[in-house]
Amino acid sequence: MRLFGIGTTQGSPPSDALVSWISSPPKNQSPVIITYDTLLKKHTEPQAWHELLLKEIHDALREGKVVVASLNIDFPTGKKWSICGIGQNLDSHILSLSIERTMELELSSLLAGTIHIGAVGVKLHMDNCSIARLRIPVGAVEVTLLDTHIGNLEIAPAALKHYEMKGGSMLNVSCPPPSGGNPFTGTVSFKNVFFPRKRKVFILQGPQPYRNMRHHLRNLENAQMANLIHSAELAVEREDDSWINRILSYLYEWLSDFGSSALRPLLWQGFLFFLSMSLILNSDGAVPALPEPSSALVGWQTILQDPSLSGNYARAVYLALQPVVNPIGIFGPKSLLVPRYPWLVVWLSLHGVMSVIILALLVFAIRRRFKIQQ
Repeated sequence: MRLFGIGTTQGSPPSDALVSWISSPPKNQSPVIITYDTLLKKHTEPQAWHELLLKEIHDALREGKVVVASLNIDFPTGKKWSICGIGQNLDSHILSLSIERTMELELSSLLAGTIHIGAVGVKLHMDNCSIARLRIPVGAVEVTLLDTHIGNLEIAPAALKHYEMKGGSMLNVSCPPPSGGNPFTGTVSFKNVFFPRKRKVFILQGPQPYRNMRHHLRNLENAQMANLIHSAELAVEREDDSWINRILSYLYEWLSDFGSSALRPLLWQGFLFFLSMSLILNSDGAVPALPEPSSALVGWQTILQDPSLSGNYARAVYLALQPVVNPIGIFGPKSLLVPRYPWLVVWLSLHGVMSVIILALLVFAIRRRFKIQQ
């Protein structure tokens, strides 16, 4: 039975079916148990046990079985080992995988209930996977995720030497509180990752997991990722706030992602400019400020009196730029054009006020991105 597809859109939320499966994985599935001990019972002759262990897991998945496996035998170093599943399929998946030896392992196209890393120095790569629970109670582990959904990330102090995530989602994280030791000791990077911003819709119960994670990232001087987590934290917190603060919170989020995005203010400014230009162009709403003769205009200004289509566009662009470059009317020379209609005056005045706010948010976002933390 096909459950869902992954990897088509980075940063998008997981499907409802995936969230449901992560929240309550099916039980009583009579899984096939694959460990070094079970191999010894099946094979009496000497084998390349590490290769046979992985082969047994591959074969069981392709036979449509549910697997409980433990990599509890030494693997030769200097090589990347792999387990490839059959896609996001509920009929055949790994119910539990325990990594008990130091190794470099790549998992791809897998659906898994629990992955437990019980050895120091494991390097784990996951591509197009969905993991209900990723447990890392030991140290110096390196994890790289691509288009992978993680339901619960459980990490102990000094557990992660490197954590990089591109695409997919992280629905909940369980890490030590601010006084409990930093779980990160090296690089932490999130790119186009979905973090829940509503409690109880996915798995997240409240903002505290984000608070803990943000504190540890700031202690690591990783301000960019800390700001990313802080944005999600503020969105979750507003559910407990007053109605006026919730409104301001939504506006702050929409306009600049709580000061974490310098792109959003630019996009809003561009949207407002093109909206004003369209209103002016379609209503022929730009007229000369004073009935001056054409000889009073020189150089580029003469195009503002051109009756052709290019002149209409020039007048619309010029008047729409005024709320952007001179929002409160005190900078630069007097405008050569004014709005024809009272409603257009009101709109351009509102556009000017919004431009000031957006400019302030842009400056704040740039400063926040490049500010040296004290």
